Amino acid sequence: MGQDYYQVLGVARDADDETIKKAYKKMALKWHPDRNRDNKEKATEEFKKIGEAYDVLSDPKKRQIYDKYGEEGLKGVPSDDDAAGGFPGGFTTSGSGPRIFFTTSSSGMPGGKFSFRDPFQMFSEMFGSDNPFGMGDDFFSDFSSSRKRSSSRHRQGRTIQDPPIYHDLMLSLEELYNGCTKKMRISRNVTDDHGSTTTESKIMQVDIRPGFKEGTKITFEKAGDVRPGNIPADIVFVVKQKPHAYLIRDGNDLHCKQAISLSQALCGFDIHVPFLGGDTRRITSAMVEPANPSQITKPGSRIRIVGGGMPISKMPGRKGDFIVDLEIRFPTSLTENEKIQVQQILRGK
Repeated sequence: MGQDYYQVLGVARDADDETIKKAYKKMALKWHPDRNRDNKEKATEEFKKIGEAYDVLSDPKKRQIYDKYGEEGLKGVPSDDDAAGGFPGGFTTSGSGPRIFFTTSSSGMPGGKFSFRDPFQMFSEMFGSDNPFGMGDDFFSDFSSSRKRSSSRHRQGRTIQDPPIYHDLMLSLEELYNGCTKKMRISRNVTDDHGSTTTESKIMQVDIRPGFKEGTKITFEKAGDVRPGNIPADIVFVVKQKPHAYLIRDGNDLHCKQAISLSQALCGFDIHVPFLGGDTRRITSAMVEPANPSQITKPGSRIRIVGGGMPISKMPGRKGDFIVDLEIRFPTSLTENEKIQVQQILRGK
């Protein structure tokens, strides 16, 4: 049984990137060996464990493998020192660590070799120093204040990272349901110490896992413009969902409105409703909630197909629900003879 990285950082399994990052900062500062000189051996062990947990959970691909196969699965993932920060073609970003390429064995488990990033290097990249005591007590007491962090670094002459650059990534509901890979061409300026500037243009591969939600951020560390005295900005792609013609997403659930006739509401129905990519879902009056032996569908009724909704990105193999909200379509007019027939049938009801 491998380590529970979520438990190590004290976060839920569905924690977002920002929550994981905050938890890492708090735990890493608490257990840094230089802050635990009386128990340095234990602190070093904990510090490495925290770094390992953050290394995995902050990387979408590693996290996907870990969520599916656990720590044992990660031990079978090879790394490539020549691909970092999400840039294919050998473009590496400073200190962002290797990108992982996955191979699959005959058993379906990842195969190969996996190595974790150095926890002290990771700490240094996060805080601008591998010695937390150089940052002062105020830095330790307030992780949430970016202004305090920035002013602390300015006072001590540290290099400041440029602010993140955000790009909206518009995706269809089908792409978010199935997962996809988007290739984005990004240009950046590189200025050397002599003031000479060149432009680099690279293709960035953005991997979208099935079930990603709107607002999900995919970060390519230090991929922005390069200039002396500053750390390049992170480039962050923010997932945005395009409106769908007939489906509405609510978290991991999908909602669909379906009109039925008054006759179908009273006598029952067995129909198919549209789903993604030309697929359909079969619904019947027997599925209406709550269960009704007479199978008469009342206004406001709905049908829930458990596990028929969106994939849950952080829980591979699981899906939300598909919910059909039923609308009863009443006739717009009746003949006198039809009215008499309806009255006879419904008399006393």
